[in-house]
Amino acid sequence: MLSSSEEWKDRGAAVSLKREVDAEGRTIIKSVKKGVRDFSFGRILGEGSYSTVFFATDRQTLREYAVKVLEKKHIIKEKKIKYVNIEKNTLNRLTDHPGIVRLYYTFQDEASLYYVLDLCNGGELLGVLKKTGTFDVECTRFYGAQILDAIAYMHSRGVIHRDLKPENVLLDDQMHIKITDFGTAKLLPDPRDPRPPEDSSGPDSSQEDRAASFVGTAEYVSPELLTDKAVGKPSDMWAFGCIIYQLLVGRPPFKAGTEFLTFQKIVNLEYDFPAGFPPAARDLVERCLVLDPSRRLTVEHIKNHEFFDGQQFGKELWRTKAPRLRPYVPPAQEPHIIQLNGGGSSPPKPSSRGAHGPPNGSRPARIITELPPPTQLDIEWSPVLTRNNERILKLGDLMVISSPIPNSPHGRGEGDGHKKLSRFFGGSTTKKRQRLVMITSSGRIVLAPAGGEEKRAKQEISLLAPDCVWKTQIDAKGQTVWCVDTVSTLHLVSPVQTFVSRRTLTRLQNGVHYTFEEPKSSQNGDAKFSVDDWIESLEQAKDLGLSHGSYSSDNGFGDMASSMSSPASTMGGRANFTEGYSISDRSGRNPLSKSQASLEEVNVKRNRFSKRQSKNGLGAAF
Repeated sequence: MLSSSEEWKDRGAAVSLKREVDAEGRTIIKSVKKGVRDFSFGRILGEGSYSTVFFATDRQTLREYAVKVLEKKHIIKEKKIKYVNIEKNTLNRLTDHPGIVRLYYTFQDEASLYYVLDLCNGGELLGVLKKTGTFDVECTRFYGAQILDAIAYMHSRGVIHRDLKPENVLLDDQMHIKITDFGTAKLLPDPRDPRPPEDSSGPDSSQEDRAASFVGTAEYVSPELLTDKAVGKPSDMWAFGCIIYQLLVGRPPFKAGTEFLTFQKIVNLEYDFPAGFPPAARDLVERCLVLDPSRRLTVEHIKNHEFFDGQQFGKELWRTKAPRLRPYVPPAQEPHIIQLNGGGSSPPKPSSRGAHGPPNGSRPARIITELPPPTQLDIEWSPVLTRNNERILKLGDLMVISSPIPNSPHGRGEGDGHKKLSRFFGGSTTKKRQRLVMITSSGRIVLAPAGGEEKRAKQEISLLAPDCVWKTQIDAKGQTVWCVDTVSTLHLVSPVQTFVSRRTLTRLQNGVHYTFEEPKSSQNGDAKFSVDDWIESLEQAKDLGLSHGSYSSDNGFGDMASSMSSPASTMGGRANFTEGYSISDRSGRNPLSKSQASLEEVNVKRNRFSKRQSKNGLGAAF
C-alpha cells in the first residue's frame, strides 16, 4: 500500500517547464515537477461543499500558498467531476489579472486532487463586512470598482461567473480583492481561441447547464436563471448590484425564510432601500436589478455611472491603497416637526458647540420629530440602544483619554469627600483606552469595547447635561482632536454604598475632560474632516435628544433614576418613610444619575434600606 501511495505522489505530480540561462549564456528549458511531497501543509483556511483549503508552504522556495484539496471519492459520489474540471479550465484561462485568484499547479495522489492557489490573508469580504456591519460610500466605491474591473476581465475572456457574492471575494495582504470559486462558471468561446470550451461538449450539456444554474446562493441568483431563460453576462451584473446594496446596508436585497420565498422575491423584484441610502448608489442598484437582462447596465455603463465619478479603473486602480474600513452612517433625515402649544412652524435653531440648559429652568418647546426607520446597525446594537426609538448617528473606533478637570467646581478639593473611597474612583488618574464610540439620537455618547464584537456599553456621557460642552482643539502632537467636558456622577455598588450617605455621594461628582482622537491620526490625512464630522453629529444628537423630551430642567439627565439604594433614599418607587422623612425634604438635593453607570448596574433590585437592615449588616436587599 505504501509503495502504491508513493508511486501516486510521483506519477500525479505537476510538470512544468522552466527557462534558465546556463553558465555559457545559453537558454535552456528544464522540466520541473511539483507534487504533494514538495509542500508542507498547515492549518485549515476554509471548507467548501466538496473541498478543504489548507495553508501550505513550498519546501524549496518557502513561498506560501493556499492549497485546495478535493477528495476523489466524494467528487465521484456527488457527480461533481464536471465542476472540478470547469474550475481548473476557467482558472487556466484567467491568468493575468490581479483581481482573480491565480492557479499555479494542479496535481494529485491516490485519494485527492490538489489546486495550488494564491494565498489571501485578508479572508473573505463577507467576514470583513460582518465585523464593520456596513461599508461607507468610499469603501463601497473602491471595492465595487475592483469587483467590476475583475468582471470586465472575466467577460473579455469568455467567462461568466454565475455565483458572485461576498463569500467568493477574497482579500489579499493589501486588502485588494481576488475573486474565487469558479466551479459553477459558464465558459463561452475564448476570443483568443476559436475552439469551443471543453465543458460545453457532450449530449447532456444543456441539462447539466440548467442544473448548474441553481448551484449558486439563492440571494444572488438572477431572475432569468429561475425562469429558464438563457444564461449570459447580465447575470453577473445582477449579482454586482446585489453586492453594492449589501456593502452599504449589511444584508442582501432579497432575503426570506426559505430559498423558495427568496426566489419569489427575486422574480417579483420585491426589495426596498432603507432610509438614508445614497442616491447615486440607489440609482446604480436600481439599474442593475432589472428583470429584463437586456435592459441592465453593462460594465462600461457602470464605469461611467455617477456613483463611480472620479474612480480610476485599470492598472491604476490596483496600485491604489485600499481605504480605511468604516461603516456607513446614513445622513440625518430632515425631521418633520410639529410645533405644539401654538408655537411657530420653523424648526429650532441649531445649538452651539455645547449643551446649555434653558434659562430660568424653563423647559424647551415641546416638539415631535419623526426619526428614520432603524437600520441593520441599529438592530445589531439594540442591547445598547435602550432608549425609546434610539438610533446611531455616528460610530467608530477612537482613542479615548479621560482626565479630571483641574479647576472644576465639581471636583474634590483636599479633605473634601470621603477619603477612604478615593481609591475606588481614581479622581486624579488619566486613562487612555481604545473604545468604540457611538453617538445616539437620545443625546448621549456610548463607549463600548473596541472592535464592536461585544454588544455592551462600558460607559456613557449625556450631552444634555447643563455642564456638558464640546469643542475641537490641536493637541501637543499637532493633531486635530475633539473634546467633551462633562460632570461624571460616580456610582457605588454594594458593599461600599451601604456606608455612604446620600450627601457624601452628591459630593462625588467630578468634572471630567474627555479627548477623542483617531487611533492612527498621525497617518490620517483627513483627520480634520473626521473631527468636524463628529462635532456635527454631537450637535445633531443634542437637538434630537431635546426634541424627544429627553431633557430635564433639573440636571439635564431627564428622568433617569439611579439604580442604587442609600440610607436616605429608596429610589425604587413609593415606600413607608419613617421619622417624618418625606420626599419634599430632599427637594434641594440633586438626584443621582445612572448616565455613567455600566449596564450591569441597571437591573439592581430596588429595595428600601432601613435602620433594621443597617444593624443586621448586608441583608437580602443586596
